[in-house]
Amino acid sequence: MIQIQDNAIIETYVKKYAIDKILTMERRYELQLCQFRQGEFVCRAGDELRYLYFFLVGKAKVYTMMETGKSLLFSFYDTFDLIGDVEFILGTPIQCNVECMTQVYCLRISLLNYREELLQDNRLLRGISNHLASKLSGISNNSARNLLYPLENRLAAYILSMEKEDIFSENLVQTAELLGTSYRHLLRCIKKFCEYGYMKKEGKGYSIIEQKKLLELGERVYK
Repeated sequence: MIQIQDNAIIETYVKKYAIDKILTMERRYELQLCQFRQGEFVCRAGDELRYLYFFLVGKAKVYTMMETGKSLLFSFYDTFDLIGDVEFILGTPIQCNVECMTQVYCLRISLLNYREELLQDNRLLRGISNHLASKLSGISNNSARNLLYPLENRLAAYILSMEKEDIFSENLVQTAELLGTSYRHLLRCIKKFCEYGYMKKEGKGYSIIEQKKLLELGERVYK
């Protein structure tokens, strides 16, 4: 992670994402701009929450580790969002991993320096309340989708989220875990996609041929 010391860029992001509508900027919080590389974690489950984050640019996946040691995918960050709001309110350790899939930019506020002020910032608390209501609805919908959507829909959405230049090359064992299915079932579904002509095996990955078909299958999943 790289911290970027540039007040002009920070102010640009504050205006672009109307962060002054979420924070009482008159309190003069110190906002830090952070750049994360692909594969880095914005936060890890079990760690102490040291910062409240505003997700700005990039893409990241949100997942948790089950007691069995397997992972379960919750959602993706790819638009402006808050990270750490639940833990901030409850005062608990971080509950989920947020792993960067691309280069990611976030603004953050130190809870060590500003926790008490933030807890008294009515503008922030109202914003978090609205955000948590929206997040709860999204989590409920995603949980239902994990249970009700067939694997082919969830896999299509995951492939489109993880592809790079029309190539899907994620570890299939980890993919099966994240999607809550067996490795064999995943391979059967991938084989179907290849038979349908949606994609084809290429080296260590798969080349996406019919992105539109995959989009039709996966466009409502993890949204």
